[in-house]
Amino acid sequence: MRTSIKTLAALAVSALGLVGAAGSGTAQSADNWPNGAVQIVVPFGAGGDTDYNARVLAKYLEPILDTTFPVVNVTGAGGSIGARQVLGAKPDGQTVLFFHSAMLVNTASGIADFSYEDFEMVGIAGREPGSLIVVNNDAPWQTMEELVEATKADPFGIDLTTNTGATTYLVGALLRNAGAEFNFVDVGGSAARLTAVLGGNVDVSQNPLGQVKTYVESGELRALATVAGSRSEALPDVPTLKELGYDVDFQYDYFFLFPKGTPEEIVSKFTAAVEKVTQDPAYAEEIGSTYFQTPRYLAPAAALERLNEVAETVDTVQF
Repeated sequence: MRTSIKTLAALAVSALGLVGAAGSGTAQSADNWPNGAVQIVVPFGAGGDTDYNARVLAKYLEPILDTTFPVVNVTGAGGSIGARQVLGAKPDGQTVLFFHSAMLVNTASGIADFSYEDFEMVGIAGREPGSLIVVNNDAPWQTMEELVEATKADPFGIDLTTNTGATTYLVGALLRNAGAEFNFVDVGGSAARLTAVLGGNVDVSQNPLGQVKTYVESGELRALATVAGSRSEALPDVPTLKELGYDVDFQYDYFFLFPKGTPEEIVSKFTAAVEKVTQDPAYAEEIGSTYFQTPRYLAPAAALERLNEVAETVDTVQF
């Protein structure tokens, strides 16, 4: 299946004339790279967890590589629109994609006709601490068990935010496999999902821990479960879906990808810079205090192995 996807992507890119040819003079050596600002494309809106991680990494990358890393948000289609923009960018090291495991859902669900294998892997640069299943404080469900039973009593009558083609859609599908019968509603990225559940425009939402912790503590939102495999020290009273008996255990990884054909020397130089950032105590303190993450880094080969493992989970779901 992946071979056919790669073939389709190559044909589409060729037909559109998007990618600069390898001999077009756009390539440069690692000695004179970066040649000006390096654009980081985030395929989700500003204010969400992906945007946050990209901007923090950019801040720490700037002094290491002596250039700026402007973050550009390109939204739509579960992240696939922004990803396609980088897929078709010149392979000169001046444009890089910052995405996460939702990319695998894009491919499996048919939203994208390309995958992470169609890019140059820089490496995994982080992992989210586990999203929470949250409801507004005036919702009638006090526990995850009550909520799931309510969906069974009223099939498709209770809304769950699921960004089509992204990891929230995967989690929704896994919950469906476990017997829940939610009505999937796409309201966009995590910032939009937070607004929707706080405003009472959706019944149930999936949001990053760091984004909703203060709302849970203030009582504005009620956290029913975490999608992560273990409870968080930040909210230790919130049970995991796994311990409640639902076969759902998912945390997505953030990674950088360059367009295919980007010189290996540039990829390696950027990879080394990303690894250095993840080893910086100041960086660890910042992401830990704000989004309750711990630093995570996997070099290209290990990152590809990890994504292949995630692909096996994604492949168990019918989209």
